[in-house]
Amino acid sequence: MGIIWTIADYRGARLNPQTVELVAAAQELAERQGHRVWAVLAGADPAPLAEALRTYPIEKVVLLRHPQLAYLSAFPFLQALRFLADRTEPPAWVLYPHTYRYYDIGARLGVAFRSETVSDVQRIVWEGAEPILIKPTFTNKFIARIRLTGPGPHVVGLQPGAVSADAVRTGGSPEVLELTPEIQQAGRRHLVRSIEAARGKVDLANAPIIIAVGRGIGSKENLALVQELADALGAALGASRPVVDAGWLPFEHQIGSSGQTVAPKLYIGVGISGAMQHVVGIKGSKVIVAINKDPEAPIFKIAHYGIAEDLFKVVPALTKKVREWKEKGLL
Repeated sequence: MGIIWTIADYRGARLNPQTVELVAAAQELAERQGHRVWAVLAGADPAPLAEALRTYPIEKVVLLRHPQLAYLSAFPFLQALRFLADRTEPPAWVLYPHTYRYYDIGARLGVAFRSETVSDVQRIVWEGAEPILIKPTFTNKFIARIRLTGPGPHVVGLQPGAVSADAVRTGGSPEVLELTPEIQQAGRRHLVRSIEAARGKVDLANAPIIIAVGRGIGSKENLALVQELADALGAALGASRPVVDAGWLPFEHQIGSSGQTVAPKLYIGVGISGAMQHVVGIKGSKVIVAINKDPEAPIFKIAHYGIAEDLFKVVPALTKKVREWKEKGLL
C-alpha cells in the first residue's frame, strides 16, 4: 500500500476547482489499488486553504510552507516535494493539474523521481484495478491509451474535466501535517513578479451550461441568435477555433486543444462539425447536444443527443420552448 499525492492548485485564497477533480481521481485509484491519499499544498502560507481539503475522507493534508513557495516556480517547488518524500515516504502516484501553471513542473517531477510522466490526460478508464490513461498525441491526430507499470512514482497530469468533480466523496477529517522544507536555491531562473491577467466576462471552466458556436452559424451577425438561447438557459457562450480566428468572438471563448478544456453539465454545439481539436476540449461534458444540418458531421459520434437540422430553425424554436418552460416554472 502506497501514497497518492494530489497536488492542490489554488489562486489567492481559493482552491482551483480542478483540485476537487484530482481528489476524486485519487480516491478512485486508492480504492482500487489500496493506497492512501494525501493532498499537498505548497505556498508561503498555505494553512488557510487546508480547511477546504479537510472535508474529504483522505489520510493527510500536507502543508509545505516556505517564502520561496509564494509563487509557483519549478525549482523551489520540486525541492519542497523532494523534502517531503525524504521525510516521509516516496509516493506511488503523483497527480497534478495539467494547466499552464504546471507545464514546466510536471515534466520535471518525472526527472526528480526518476520516473515516467504522462501529461495532458483527458480521461481515465479502468481495467480492473489498472487505470488506462487516455491522451491525445501527434497534435490530436491520434488518441493514446497508456498503462503504467512498475513501482512508481507514476507522475500524471490530468486535464480539467478528465475526472468529474461530482465523483468526489466527502465526510472526512484528515490529519494536517505542516512542514517547512529546506530550499537551498531557486535555480538559475528567478521570478521577478507575477501579473494577473485581466479577467474577461467568460468563465467557461466553471460554467454548468455552455453553448458553443462553430463556423456553421455563417457570420458574426448570427451570434445574436445563439446568444438569445444562451441567455434563456443562463449558459456561457463558447466557440470553436475558426470562429475566434475569424474575429467573431474573442479568444477567451475558444474551446479545444488550443483553447480551454471544459466539463459542463450540459454542452450544446451549434454549427460545429466536431474537428478533433475541438472535441478534445469537450469530452468531459456530462451531456453533449449537437445541432448541425449535416447528419455525417463527426460531432454526432460523441454527442448524447443530435439534431440534424438547420440551426436557424432549431435554435429559435429551442429558445422559445425554454422561455415557455421558465414561465411555467419548469426550469
